Amino acid sequence: MNTERANPGLYIDHFQLSEQAMNGAAKVTVSGEIDLAAVLPLQELLFGTMNGPSSTTEVDLRNVSFMDASGLTALIRADNKARDVGGRLHLSHVPERVFRLFRIFELDRRFSILA
Repeated sequence: MNTERANPGLYIDHFQLSEQAMNGAAKVTVSGEIDLAAVLPLQELLFGTMNGPSSTTEVDLRNVSFMDASGLTALIRADNKARDVGGRLHLSHVPERVFRLFRIFELDRRFSILA
């Protein structure tokens, strides 16, 4: 069962976020560039999903065209928060250009990355 939440999404010039509840878990879809300007809204949304009824959050990165170190930091903080509340943060559909960053910093070992 897929149900949209009241927040249809956040759009900033080069970055877009949307959230939906799916089968008792939260799914956050990210599009565009995850840079310093995008970090705060991304982190706030991810933290917010961990205060709801689900402790599992999937972050769909298929439409991410760029990510810098601040984006990685936001995902690490969200993963820490998920672990603190007994939840899980999963990343899905990570583009190769973004996955290279995960490999460089050995974050591919830290995160649960779904196909």
